[in-house]
Amino acid sequence: MSRSLSSCKRWSAREIRVLHEVPRVLVVDDNAGAAEALATYLSYEGVEARAALSCADALRCVRDWVPDVVVLDIMMPERDGYETASALRSYLPTQSLGIVAFTSLDEDHVKETGRARHNFDGYCQKGTPPTALLALMRRLWRE
Repeated sequence: MSRSLSSCKRWSAREIRVLHEVPRVLVVDDNAGAAEALATYLSYEGVEARAALSCADALRCVRDWVPDVVVLDIMMPERDGYETASALRSYLPTQSLGIVAFTSLDEDHVKETGRARHNFDGYCQKGTPPTALLALMRRLWRE
């Protein structure tokens, strides 16, 4: 199967309200180059984006900068994406936070191990063009 728009899917019906004039996206990935590249791409597309390299880094970032959507890698050392999603949901006061699993793991594996417990709002497989990931995020905050 080729990676296309179908590799990015919405999972939840959670209402994601953009709380800022420009949508904010936090990219959390232990691969610094990948995180920075995606954040840079999103900034060119009119999104205010920042990169974090771990759960601890993400929690430090959101102390004074609340994102609308978090793009979250699953396979990270120390605290993985499932633990990071849980920590972000507990820490942030907003109920409208969107979290997208952005991982090389296949969708069924992520659903089985994390969707219900950690309330991911969407899934996008790494290697999918960033335009598809951005389209998913736009669907999250516009539907």
